[in-house]
Amino acid sequence: MVSGLVAALGLGVVSLPARAADSQDRSGKIAPCANASQDEIAALVKRDYLQNRITRWQSDKTLFGTQAPVVWVVASSITGSAGDWQVPLKVSGNKTQKTYNVRLNCQAGEINYGQPQ
Repeated sequence: MVSGLVAALGLGVVSLPARAADSQDRSGKIAPCANASQDEIAALVKRDYLQNRITRWQSDKTLFGTQAPVVWVVASSITGSAGDWQVPLKVSGNKTQKTYNVRLNCQAGEINYGQPQ
């Protein structure tokens, strides 16, 4: 009975780091971009990910197996309007390729990254 409880508690402790990595803040501030074109929005999101996110997100570095993944956005896949954009950001590293759903609120100057899918 005690060994089962210890094992169960041990499993809970092991899963804590994974939960902590998943709960990291995936949002940030950007310069206002209400008049930006889809191509400019694509460039903004790619630049933000490479310069401001992957440098701080250890879980993503581990996931992709690199600090310098290849990122791209197909501008025609961006939806929304000048105030609120939805941007599918594709990221490829040594280990895997994933897509982030990025929400960009140009008027509020906010960018939010979903979990990599």
